[in-house]
Amino acid sequence: MNFFDWKIEMVESLKPYIDIENKRMAILTTEDDEIHMALEFDETNNLVMHPRWNINITILGDKHLKFTTNS
Repeated sequence: MNFFDWKIEMVESLKPYIDIENKRMAILTTEDDEIHMALEFDETNNLVMHPRWNINITILGDKHLKFTTNS
């Protein structure tokens, strides 16, 4: 999926909720019972990630990320 100019891949057990207007995204489990990460853009348009302990972030390239869980 694309989140503005970033390409983001994630496992099937994760589901994104995107707020286009505020440039934010929350990543939850498909059952909506646990938040794994929140992402947003700061005032200078840098991507800021707020991960929890149960998510892995892999950098696949320039502005290309992959998210997986520990479980």
